[in-house]
Amino acid sequence: MAWFRKARPGSGRVITPEGLPVTAKASPMRKDGVLATFEGMDQPWQWDRRVIVPDPGIPLLDYANDPLSFWGSQPSVRKVVDFRARNLASIPLHLYRRVSDTDRQRVTDHPLAKLLAAPGPGLTPFRLWHSVFVDNDLFDRWCVRVVESADTESGWELLRIPAPRMRLVADGWGRVAQVIVQTMDGQQVSGPPRGYVFDHGYASHGQVNGTSPLRTLQDILAEGSEAVSYRRSIWRNGARVPVVIQRPADAKWAPGARDRFVESMRRFLRGGGQEGGAPLLEDGMSMVKVDAFSPRDTGDIEGRQLNDAEVASAYHIAPELVGARPGNYSNIDAFRQMLYRDSLGADIAAWEQTLNAFLLPLLAAGDPDLYIEAAVEAKLRGSFEEEAAVLQSSVGAPWLTRNEARARRNLPAVEGGDELVTPLNVVTGGLASPRDTAPDPGASLPKARRPQAKSGRPKDLGTFERERDRFTDALTTWAQKQAETLLSAADAKADGPPDFYQLWAASSPERQAQLAALIQSWGFRLAQIGAWSVLGVWNPDAGGWDAAVMENWLAAAAKSHAEQYEQAGHQAIVTAIADEGDWRDNLAQGMSAWVSAGATRAVTAATEARGFGSHDAAGASGLEVKRWNTGSNPRADHAHMDGESVDLDALFSNGLRWPGDGLGAAAETAGCNCHLTYDRKG
Repeated sequence: MAWFRKARPGSGRVITPEGLPVTAKASPMRKDGVLATFEGMDQPWQWDRRVIVPDPGIPLLDYANDPLSFWGSQPSVRKVVDFRARNLASIPLHLYRRVSDTDRQRVTDHPLAKLLAAPGPGLTPFRLWHSVFVDNDLFDRWCVRVVESADTESGWELLRIPAPRMRLVADGWGRVAQVIVQTMDGQQVSGPPRGYVFDHGYASHGQVNGTSPLRTLQDILAEGSEAVSYRRSIWRNGARVPVVIQRPADAKWAPGARDRFVESMRRFLRGGGQEGGAPLLEDGMSMVKVDAFSPRDTGDIEGRQLNDAEVASAYHIAPELVGARPGNYSNIDAFRQMLYRDSLGADIAAWEQTLNAFLLPLLAAGDPDLYIEAAVEAKLRGSFEEEAAVLQSSVGAPWLTRNEARARRNLPAVEGGDELVTPLNVVTGGLASPRDTAPDPGASLPKARRPQAKSGRPKDLGTFERERDRFTDALTTWAQKQAETLLSAADAKADGPPDFYQLWAASSPERQAQLAALIQSWGFRLAQIGAWSVLGVWNPDAGGWDAAVMENWLAAAAKSHAEQYEQAGHQAIVTAIADEGDWRDNLAQGMSAWVSAGATRAVTAATEARGFGSHDAAGASGLEVKRWNTGSNPRADHAHMDGESVDLDALFSNGLRWPGDGLGAAAETAGCNCHLTYDRKG
């Protein structure tokens, strides 16, 4: 219910379809029927408590399957849909003018640019588009009305029409012919689509109102609701301990004793302040444990995570991003990079195309060079250090003036600080950037590329086990030297653990770069071993395969392994400093554990490189099926997978593409020595 009364004429107050008062310009319908106010809504209203007007809401026929009920009652839906909407709505929209194929200019003084920056009085772009994207995810359609407004700088306003209050009508070819909006008094107002900005998903039978994903998910969600209800009834009605009460067969009840005991048990089962305790027993009674349910048997956490994962998959979101599946530093970072490209990329493209197709003809019809674009790069930026390194390598010289750098630290400009300072060792045609003067971390490491025989296989490639062991020795030797250097430097300090932490942090970038180079070098060798284990059987001439194609992927994997190993060292320091006892002994033990963990890291990286190399060669050789084979002393779940076969591009039952896959959790990949074999179908 909402309470309204008619305001004095000309007050400019109008009630939106959501039932909230906003200020709008009340004007008669334009002759062309475009950008006019809704019939029955062009009278000004304001809040009061004198007249009761029921909110018509949505038609009763649709209420049983109302997606909004899922929004309020299903945590998985709320979590995933809100995650998507928040990430999409936080992308800024910019207006550009296309000057040429290689030049464009951002436009900020056009009414359309001002409308995108301020879509309505007291309304931020984030709140508008967040609601729009929730509409789209719940109903598979959304709609915004463009209306004139005297209260915005642009002179226009984007008025969201809630999805339950609008319908699209198609012609015989599935094109939108009319937009029907339900007003506050329950009347339906229809009109041509011009003046609206809308989009919809696919629906059968020529309809254009989309098909809510929740209809597809309703059985799974209903099953989850039943599971929650079942678990709730267990906790409400079941005893808190899996026992039964026994009494001697020949025991006699005193008058009224049985009734008192039964009543006391009923109170105990309902709670009665005795949760987790035991009931008071009569003489001769005893409690005997039985094989009843336990808290683990209710599967509460697993059930919720399964629901989260199902809903996330339905909305094309990696379950790890919403906590539905455990992730590690490597795969979470990878999924975040994929979020705006693979997961939300289609939504962003549809959003841009809709705005360009509907808004530009209304507000910028006379300027065909204007276009709207979502500034996705604002969400994809890395840390300042990563961005600085990439830009410096790209331009071949420093890219910030001294005053620009000082401005980033809120410092005043200095005289002469507006010119770029180019070091003497950076010359055109010489070094790419000052960063190239640093020593090559992998200069002393064995080169990945070797002379190749006629078959294309490097001559000196040994067995996987030999190269893996050599890699393990190289990594642990490197880690031991790093630890000794840091501990020696710490001994020379008098201030204790804080100095050691500063030493670690200061040398972290160089240490990660060295380790990434080491892992990449050995990874390339191990990947070739994996590749030739396939090529030697199926494609001896290596037709269609080139080892160089693997380098970029292996470089990214090496960087991820280096970051994870660095994080492990950081955690070892934090733990050592927190322990009691002499800090030098604690740090020495922490560094020793870090060095030892390098062996496991090497085995994991080696297995991943071999698996990737064999997978890459199998794809180039036209193989279609891959089979999981366990190594020595496998994990229990990997032992059960021995011989499991899936299509080449599919995932195994543990969610991995190959043994050691960086997208898997550490519990699935650390120290794994399984491998793959391949075949053709049939």
